[in-house]
Amino acid sequence: MENVIEKQVLSRKEAAAYLGIHLNTLDRSDVPRIHIGRRVLYRIKTLDKLLNDREQSGNKGRDN
Repeated sequence: MENVIEKQVLSRKEAAAYLGIHLNTLDRSDVPRIHIGRRVLYRIKTLDKLLNDREQSGNKGRDN
């Protein structure tokens, strides 16, 4: 049986693409991030929750 490890975090570039926003917008945002050395990572669960919360509250933000 093959072990499959599901990706749980995204890089800055991947997170921006996932959210459909520019890197600069992501950098200026208050989206929680994880710093490991010089790397900045974003949990997929956190990004999904952010999107879900904004959708439910009707908060469209500046990018929509």
